[in-house]
Amino acid sequence: MQNHREVVVIGAGISGLVCAFRLKTLGIDVLLIEKSDRVGGVIQSERVDGFLIERGPNSSQGTDELMALVEELGITGELAEGDPRAPAYVYFKQKLHAVPSGAGAFIKSKLLSLEGKLRIFREPFVPPRRQAEEESVAAFARRRIGREAAERLVAPFVAGIYAGDADRLSVQAAFPRLADLETGYGSLTRGMVAKAREARAARKSAAAALDKAAPTRKRMVSFREGMSFLPKTLAQRLGEDLIVGCSEIRLRMAELDSSNQQDVPSPRADWSGFSAFEVELERGGTRELLTCDRVIIATPARATAALVAALSDDLRRLLDEIEYPPLAIVNLAYHSSSISVPLDGFGFLAAPSEGLNILGCVWNSSLFAGRAPAGSALLTAFIGGARNPDAARLVDAELVSTGHSELQRVLGISSEPRVIAITRYEHSIPQYNLGHAERVRRIESLLTGMPRFTLIGNYLHGVSTGDCIKEADRVAREVARCLNT
Repeated sequence: MQNHREVVVIGAGISGLVCAFRLKTLGIDVLLIEKSDRVGGVIQSERVDGFLIERGPNSSQGTDELMALVEELGITGELAEGDPRAPAYVYFKQKLHAVPSGAGAFIKSKLLSLEGKLRIFREPFVPPRRQAEEESVAAFARRRIGREAAERLVAPFVAGIYAGDADRLSVQAAFPRLADLETGYGSLTRGMVAKAREARAARKSAAAALDKAAPTRKRMVSFREGMSFLPKTLAQRLGEDLIVGCSEIRLRMAELDSSNQQDVPSPRADWSGFSAFEVELERGGTRELLTCDRVIIATPARATAALVAALSDDLRRLLDEIEYPPLAIVNLAYHSSSISVPLDGFGFLAAPSEGLNILGCVWNSSLFAGRAPAGSALLTAFIGGARNPDAARLVDAELVSTGHSELQRVLGISSEPRVIAITRYEHSIPQYNLGHAERVRRIESLLTGMPRFTLIGNYLHGVSTGDCIKEADRVAREVARCLNT
């Protein structure tokens, strides 16, 4: 292994892979190192007895950044796209309700009462909040669109995205665009109308070819071989600039010894006079040491905290504060004929008032082709999260029994399940709880005093695959500009 690189990226989840790939395409001498023997982090696809399961995210929104990356990699033909008309459902009052997708569907929907619908229409007349402190997603939603919509629409989707609790998540951190609409326009409705006008104006000024491509970019997408096809492709493009199976990774600064012009280890984190970083690791039973000009850490917050402990105790403490609740993912299969409810959508999310242990369920075999053998339905249930962490820690038999009995209740299933897989995360999705926006500001303030050192990951600026791709690409381009000037 070459013992000096311009940039070392630590962590080969989607953030680290995209960052390293972009740096390489920009001509930067980069090395990506990963503790595990595989890439992709929580993005894991696996074929089990003819079923294609996901042990992490089941799909991603087709954001501009994701679709541009797919096109650049030349893998557009490997995409699997969900039907953009397929509804998502909310389970409320022991019934599945399609989330309204238009004015007509909204008026006919029984998910909200007439009073609840009228309360949403009054949103433009609700005065904006003037307090500077962070507000919970639930409090924001109750204040702007009413209690019914907050409990039956917002809370389930918060659980679906973050496995989180809407009463604890910060709207400024978790959904900053919503908070900005109120701040900038005084109302969500006025803000969305203004944004729609801006988007229409932008489309009119865009080239016709680009305009034609735009409508397909907001669908739910995956790949024919599952979500892990993307990280595996990125890994292939990195080639020898990626090494896995690197344990006992240690990071420290090196100072320039003027007597012999060689780097020597620094006993403390003095950012005023260091010349390079040293990364020590173990691979194949052998200790290895390399130096680099810049370091980008792309590991989860707790792993990052351990890596930075020798560099900044304040940064370590801030990272250790970020909560990751436990989550269990249960993949169950049934004979299609035994399910009485038509699986004609993405899946369902459960309103908290229903008291289910299941946060939601993805109907994999209905969303994408090739997920299950003919005559079978593949369902993925998510259990636990911030609202009910103990449920995620049930033993396997109880976990399956809980998932099956609740799916029976929701979907009218008349047969026993075939257990395809159980995946457990003691630390699942980072929670952007109250205070997180301020925490991120403090982290970024500390990083301004730590030259040539960068953090990326889903605990900072968005938890979705699309968010991670966008931020990793931005950071890579910024680092490349700095190195080339």
